[in-house]
Amino acid sequence: MLESIALHEPLEDKNPFFAWLVVEVFLNTNDHYMHYEPEEALALVMRAKHKGARVQEVAAQLRAWATD
Repeated sequence: MLESIALHEPLEDKNPFFAWLVVEVFLNTNDHYMHYEPEEALALVMRAKHKGARVQEVAAQLRAWATD
């Protein structure tokens, strides 16, 4: 989901922020919460956007930030 939104840019502006919010809302809705630095989250989104982060890397990072 993160990669799809980051790559396809559905909004005119603020796509990285939107991509991150979608991921966080999805995880929170499913009772998964994260503790992270905003700069690190943005860096992950940007790596996904530029195909520098594969799905496995994104999943591993989200697991690392999990607090549940």
